[in-house]
Amino acid sequence: MPGLTDLIEHLGTPAFPATLFRSTFDWAKASHLTAFAFEPRQKPRLIFAENTGTAPIARGVADQYCRDYWRHDLANRVPLDTGTADRSESWILHTQASEIVHSDYRRACYASVCLDHRVSLIDMKGNHTLRINIYRSKGDAFSDDDVQRIADRAGLLLALTRRHADYGLADRQNSFTRYRDRLAGVAPGLTRREREVCAAIILGLTSEGIALELGVGLNTVLTYKKRAYARLGISSQNELMRLVLN
Repeated sequence: MPGLTDLIEHLGTPAFPATLFRSTFDWAKASHLTAFAFEPRQKPRLIFAENTGTAPIARGVADQYCRDYWRHDLANRVPLDTGTADRSESWILHTQASEIVHSDYRRACYASVCLDHRVSLIDMKGNHTLRINIYRSKGDAFSDDDVQRIADRAGLLLALTRRHADYGLADRQNSFTRYRDRLAGVAPGLTRREREVCAAIILGLTSEGIALELGVGLNTVLTYKKRAYARLGISSQNELMRLVLN
């Protein structure tokens, strides 16, 4: 696969998703590329979301998918909660928007961003499932040769993404704890939830992403953020980062 050396070098770093997307675009011609981690009876965790163009459209759509629509995904035809500790299998699923029955899901995650075709790579190990989605726009369907080309590289794509997710999750958990504890020292007046929200903001999570991480509503996150900024006398993420990192 082209760019494999760069991909390995960037595993676990913020540069990996964009590097993987560039590499994938060279041979899959994807408009969007997303990856999620699934566990039984839990909302999926977004690993990355990349798209063509300069605006980060895919991230917003992926956050909305995790929050509102993941249960309606056709890839869930194989139940996520029936695995056993020693179960291990992978498969590929080719779908298009017209197959989606749930109209709000189809509109929010496909029609609103002009997507129509998707190839999903799914890897289940026990109760842990990794899913990579490769999207194309309407009028640009995947041919049988395209799907075979993706299938030929599926094992490598899944292995790289799983390792990246493992590295990134461990690093993020360590950083989250460090920033939260730092906030307790520099801003003891913040509540526990306010510290958690601020730590997540420093890590670059969107408000939607923070809501998913903490298991609370979006409006709750916005309230905690507003209160924390007021207590700290700041008005921006940059000011928050300077306060904590300095």
